[in-house]
Amino acid sequence: MANNVKGYTGYNDQIREGQCKVTKNSWKVITFAWFMGIFLILSGCQDREKERQELRLLGISQLETGDYEGAVASFEEALKKTSSGVVGAFELDILKYRAEAEYGAGDYQAAAYTYEILLQVDEALPEYQTRACLLSAMAGQTDKAMEMYRKLYETQPDSPDTAQALLILGQTLTSQGRIDEAMDLYQQAVNGGIKSGEIYNRMGLCQLEAGDYDEALRYLELGVQTGDGAAMEKLLRNQAAVCEKKLDFARALSILEQYAAAYGATPEIQKEIDFLRTRQ
Repeated sequence: MANNVKGYTGYNDQIREGQCKVTKNSWKVITFAWFMGIFLILSGCQDREKERQELRLLGISQLETGDYEGAVASFEEALKKTSSGVVGAFELDILKYRAEAEYGAGDYQAAAYTYEILLQVDEALPEYQTRACLLSAMAGQTDKAMEMYRKLYETQPDSPDTAQALLILGQTLTSQGRIDEAMDLYQQAVNGGIKSGEIYNRMGLCQLEAGDYDEALRYLELGVQTGDGAAMEKLLRNQAAVCEKKLDFARALSILEQYAAAYGATPEIQKEIDFLRTRQ
């Protein structure tokens, strides 16, 4: 009985020794496979990173040469090479370039969408808000653009970017016949303390579009009174046009002569001056 136990124990010892040998060999195989796996993963990551950078450079080159559709495709492909699902510095860079390419291609809706993504992942920078608003308006998504503009106006009413968004949105509303809504936005800006000759010019054009020549002239005169040099040329020309529509040829001529003295007389302006002189 004792021998049997001893023999049984010895047999177990042999099995354990065999198991230890197998385990050591297995660990060698597992360790080798692990290192090979890590090597392949790192190699794959390096290859993917190289492809991403090459696609980025290709997209930038296409963007610079005016191949906007090709640039969009290259930037899209570069984004697909991101496997983590996390938007990092590389992805932000690509998204900015993609938005520029989409804008160049005339796909304003796609560009607006890209800026909306940037708003979500890059701390809602004001420039993204402005561009998303402008591009939405240019894409004909007027109601969406108005909602974005209102948020812009709440946070930065005096910003040049907000003023730019206002002008684009106002023009879009006017072209769609939504003159009252455009006037409301312009009036809000004026009431908020913005004394822009261009805003008054747009208000005058809205009233001209509506057929109210007296109101059109009133807003254009308010614009002239601001002394806004950047808008003065347009204000004077539009003033003369409204006066002519009111059949006030003498005043129209006086304004155009003032215009010509300040900015020179193009053939078109000179022709109009000559015509008005025949109406004296």
